[in-house]
This record gives sequence, structure tokens and C-alpha cells, in this order.
Amino acid sequence: MTYAQRMAAYAADAQRLAHEDRTPALQRSVELLKEADFILIGGAAGLSACGGLDYQSEKVLRRDFPALAALGYTTLWEALWDEKRTYLQKQGMIAAEALWARYDFPVIQAYRDLLSLVKGKNYFVLSSNIDDQFYKAGFDPQRVFCPQNSIADFQCSVPCCRALWDGEAIYRNIVAHMDPVTYACREEDLPRCPRCGAPAVRNMRGRETFIPDKVMATRAPFEAFWARAATGKTVFLELGVGFNTPGLIRHPFQRTAYLWPQSHLIRVNRDHPSVPAKLGDRGIALGGDLGENLRRMAQMA
Repeated sequence: MTYAQRMAAYAADAQRLAHEDRTPALQRSVELLKEADFILIGGAAGLSACGGLDYQSEKVLRRDFPALAALGYTTLWEALWDEKRTYLQKQGMIAAEALWARYDFPVIQAYRDLLSLVKGKNYFVLSSNIDDQFYKAGFDPQRVFCPQNSIADFQCSVPCCRALWDGEAIYRNIVAHMDPVTYACREEDLPRCPRCGAPAVRNMRGRETFIPDKVMATRAPFEAFWARAATGKTVFLELGVGFNTPGLIRHPFQRTAYLWPQSHLIRVNRDHPSVPAKLGDRGIALGGDLGENLRRMAQMA
């Protein structure tokens, strides 16, 4: 089966699951979470998108970035990856997006509902998200591992030191002075390292100069939790994980759930909810609106 055929099959299954009565699967999921010795939460873009942080939505673009819509873009994702932008337009768009996603957007209800489901339980979060919603919603920071870090922190591009600093003031200054029509910012507003004067960059994985100190602080606790989870009743609760970076959460979760006979995989996903058939009744696929599913589970619990 080709990649296109697999995606078409996922889409067809998603449509079917979206229109099924999900009540029995939701109730079973709640019971599994109650009985679990360990809960491994995998949160990705779909979890934030269900609450409005949706980079693929034309409605969201028109609502929150009307100037970008006026430039002809249909989604925020399209704008942020437009190769025709000037460098200063790119920096202006990045700053506006960071303010929106990290600082000004309210806590998404789906995160609150999720926290109510696992609060007081033995959980750990693995997330590819960079919006810090898990922290803003009140999850224990010592139980959250976000290996890509967030859009909040800056570092020296050299780097001359290992210091990090919060970027809110930087972003707000860029946006305050940028062209509101083209999003082009002023070169003098681009951040520099306060120690050596070199350009400052966001502290996010992917750069050769990436400083991993902050982001790796919970790696060892996460790996220890994962190792202990092999010994008990474990639930892999996967939320909004697609195929952008499936090697971080989706594939490890379903592979490990198959290998651990006491474990279950609960996959909550609007677009790609299917679970491997070989998991049998240890796999639960929940399609439809992710936020609604978490709300109903919280109510049932």
C-alpha cells in the first residue's frame, strides 16, 4: 500500500469513527485510566488545534491574523512557510505567531479536562508542542517532557554562554513596530545576545548551537518513568498526534503498547484515529472532535 493509499484509508476510517456513538469507547477509556498504574500522555498539535490554536484553519487565520488573510494566505501554516517572504517579514510573522500561541492565547479547555482526568494519578507527559499549554494549564512541570522546547526562550546564536531568557518583551517590541500590512519588522528590533551582542535565536531543537539544558531537565525522569511503566498496567493516552513527526510519539506509543501485554493504547484523533489491528481490544480509536471527547471523559470521570 502506498503512502497516499494509507492516508486515504485513515481519512475514511476517521469519517466512520466521527459518526459512530463513542459513548462505550469513552466509558471504557475512563475506566482504563482509573485502573492504570502508569499513564503516558502523548500530546501533539491536534490537542491545541481543537481549542483554536489551529495553524491549518482558514477561519482561525481570518479571525486572529486578518492582515495575513488580506495578503492572500489561507492558513497561518502557509504564511509561516512562504519562501517568497523577505527576511524581515519572516521575523515579523514569527513574532506575531509567538505572541498569539504562547503568551496571549488563553488556556485551552481540553488541557483542563485532561488534567482533571489524570490529576492525582501517576502520569507523565511527552509532547511535541511548543506553545507551553501543558504548563499554563497546571500540569506538574516535573512530569512534562517537551524535547523541542517552546517558542518562549531565546539563546545566543554563537553561543557565548548557556543562558536563556524569556522572549515576550522581544516579541512585543517587534510586533509594536512592524508594518501592520506586510508584517515586515525593523532590523533594529531583532534580538541580540545581551552578553556578546551576537544575534539571538530561539532555543528550539534543530540548530547546531541548540542549548539543551532546560529542555532535557526532565528527560531522565521521563525515561525512568517509561522503564517502570513496563512493569504495570499502563495506558498510552495519545492526543492529536498525526504524521508530521510520528517517530516521537505515535510510532513509539503503538509499538510499545503492542509489546507490553498489560498496556492499552487510547488514540484520540480527529484525522488519524485508527489503531493497529494487532492490538486487538487493547487499542481504542476515538475519532471526531478531540476537545469534545476529553470533555465527555472528564464528565464521566
